Amino acid sequence: MDRVDRLLVLIAELRAAAPEPLTSGELAERLGVSARTVRRDLELLIHGGLPVRSRRGRGHVLTAEPAPPPLSEAASLVGPVRDTLAAAVRSRRVVRLAYTDRSGARSLRDVEPQCLVLGPHAEYLVGWCRMRDGPRMFRVDRIGAAYLAGRAVPARDLDGLTAALRVPLPRAPADDGPRGARRGAR
Repeated sequence: MDRVDRLLVLIAELRAAAPEPLTSGELAERLGVSARTVRRDLELLIHGGLPVRSRRGRGHVLTAEPAPPPLSEAASLVGPVRDTLAAAVRSRRVVRLAYTDRSGARSLRDVEPQCLVLGPHAEYLVGWCRMRDGPRMFRVDRIGAAYLAGRAVPARDLDGLTAALRVPLPRAPADDGPRGARRGAR
């Protein structure tokens, strides 16, 4: 296992065990390396910003990351759009968008946010559009401004929302056999 893979597995082990500590010996056994290698890897991760607490004799524990503070309505209007959308998804609050569609038409939309999705070419906000009364996806880079406009709303039925996410996959080419051969000909 190379070092990057080992670091990923180390973080995963710490997260899975949290809030219980794991000793360097336990981690070394799980990773198939020496305790010294584990201590060096932990030191690298800690210097990189991973919140790991080490207690002599008890082991290492990954501390919980603090939740971001709630975003006020004013801060949502002037802050980065992506932060406002993430706060809307976390709190299930209706968000008002200044949106520009593919053809360049601008509109204001009230959206009940469900999730942010990273697609192959862009990031999307998936939610229930109150203007269209249905599930919609909004490209994040086409949202000019976002504002936390409403109170929290219950989550919608996900069947319609997942249907909105379905993208037709390309079909495999038809296999008609050798070129020029007719079907059913023997």
